[in-house]
Amino acid sequence: MLNRVQRYVAAALLFGCAGLALGLSSDADRRLSDTLEQALPSLVSSGDYRSASKLSFQLATVRSRMNEPAAACSALSQSLAHYRTALSKETGEPVYAAASNSGTEDDGMQEIRSRFGCTVTQFG
Repeated sequence: MLNRVQRYVAAALLFGCAGLALGLSSDADRRLSDTLEQALPSLVSSGDYRSASKLSFQLATVRSRMNEPAAACSALSQSLAHYRTALSKETGEPVYAAASNSGTEDDGMQEIRSRFGCTVTQFG
């Protein structure tokens, strides 16, 4: 009988700790999301579009983990825009040419959008 009670207590503690860990994880994701959002404008204003693209992608990943697909897709779209601007600066080609050469309809972008749960209209 005592063995059964011990199992219930152990299970309750285990699930309680797991819930607490998930709560801490979501708090950490919220703080990370806020930090990334605050850092982005300075990268863009300094012209560091490559880093802004990477940061936006990290923000999309965090927002996806937070179960915020619209915000994740917005950050993913922003990441692609910054990446295209970085390519344009590095190659000297206009942004529209870079966009037409690596558009959002190829298989690679469809796969990435699907991983974040984005639709074409959300992605823009």
